Amino acid sequence: MNARKSKHILFLASWYPSRTDNFNGDFIQRHAQAAALHNRITVLYAVNDKSLKSNYEITETKSDITEIIVYYKPSFFRPFNFFKRFIAWQKAFKKIDEIDLVHLNVCYTAGIFALYLKWFKHKKYVISENWTGLHQEHFPKMNFGMRFMIKKILAGAAMYLPVSNHLGKSMQAISPKKAMQVIPNVVDTERFHIQAANTKNSTVKFLHISMLKEEHKNVSGMLNVAKRLADAGFDFEFHIGGNGSLKPITTFIETHQLSKYIKVFGDLKHNEVVEKMANADCFVLFSNYENQPCVQIEAYASGLIFIGTDVGGIAQFLPEELGILIPKADENALYDAMVLVCNGKKFASKEVLHQYAVAHFSKQTIAQKFDEVYNQLVCN
Repeated sequence: MNARKSKHILFLASWYPSRTDNFNGDFIQRHAQAAALHNRITVLYAVNDKSLKSNYEITETKSDITEIIVYYKPSFFRPFNFFKRFIAWQKAFKKIDEIDLVHLNVCYTAGIFALYLKWFKHKKYVISENWTGLHQEHFPKMNFGMRFMIKKILAGAAMYLPVSNHLGKSMQAISPKKAMQVIPNVVDTERFHIQAANTKNSTVKFLHISMLKEEHKNVSGMLNVAKRLADAGFDFEFHIGGNGSLKPITTFIETHQLSKYIKVFGDLKHNEVVEKMANADCFVLFSNYENQPCVQIEAYASGLIFIGTDVGGIAQFLPEELGILIPKADENALYDAMVLVCNGKKFASKEVLHQYAVAHFSKQTIAQKFDEVYNQLVCN
């Protein structure tokens, strides 16, 4: 096949936005949209839906990509759900024209169908991976069956495409001797933009957006540091929220009378995330573990300084001039970093931050990286 011709790539997803969860795997959807700049992309995703009246329902939408989502009614006997999901994948695959390559997104559980397509349809597959479950501290805690299947899925891949070196090393530890190329998450650098040049916040605005899971994001640590900053007399606002529980945050604010300093918000639509980023000065991510967080690259595209912990792939994409890297769970280090920002420490300009995002994470950049991989595997 001529490398210059558009190839038909099956984007087989373990996570993907659907009517049951609009946000699940939205970064995979953005990868698919980027890949579609140079190739024909068909997404296949199967998910259970308890509200379903029939056993299966197939939806198909077409825009820049074709998305085929199969909903299946879950069984009361959980082991049967594997077979129902497999049937769902097969039903969807029958609707798809001849493909050139399978691009698996998150190895488990959709990797089971990728193996089937390799063994019985002779289709190669590559794996884009975002899952923290493959980290060396998490993988051994899985049950034997999951570990066995994940090893088989990784071993069957033609190439690993992790979003960070850290995650790639974890994949190699599970199934070594695989070709690997880091292809990070993508950000729409036209939607995430720099605030108008003639506007500037009179008060330093820190921002944190996430699912607010304490064991993951260390929300309490950020709140503790915000209190210390307030007690020390710094002029700042810490805007924190997302699609998680707000109760611990509002209770903390009320207990310590911090409503002047800590501003809480709930679930945001994508355009509202863009607006929040555009109106902030610095993004704070105090995570205990990560891969390559989308908020990091969205912050850069918005011209924001970034404070992040040295976990997962954060350090790989945090040059010194773009922000501050701090140790995990170190509240003193976070306090010192936020003090530096409050005191006006000089970082790269907003324009340089945005251009870094364009060069490394834009749709055009990621599309080119994917296309080079596809050409290498389809044409050889």
